[in-house]
Amino acid sequence: MKKTKLLLSLSLLFGLSSTALFAAPLTSNKDIIGSWFLEYTKKSPEDAETKLMGMTWVLDNSQVTQKDIPQVRGNPYNAPAVDYVVEDGTLKISILGRAGKFDVYSLVEKTDTAMVLKDNKYGTYMYFTKK
Repeated sequence: MKKTKLLLSLSLLFGLSSTALFAAPLTSNKDIIGSWFLEYTKKSPEDAETKLMGMTWVLDNSQVTQKDIPQVRGNPYNAPAVDYVVEDGTLKISILGRAGKFDVYSLVEKTDTAMVLKDNKYGTYMYFTKK
């Protein structure tokens, strides 16, 4: 009986603390509509090393456009708009030229002025600020 109470207490404690660490899943396109400046990426939230990005994602009702993508040589460029959908709590962005293929991102944290997405394929964390 004591073990059961201990396990129940620990699971409740873990459950309550885990909700504080992760944002609620995305429920609709309206959760992320707008212009978001991708400042940098990290391999994990605890990682001190960041990779500067400096591009903007513009999300409207059904399409995302990546703007001001930096290049090693030359001027920044804009990528063509592609469709996106919020499904099963994740952001699924179509891959240009690959019908039926998507890049999938999970919402880690979101406020009115900031958002953190996790790339489900590579595990990279992406840090955005609202423009």
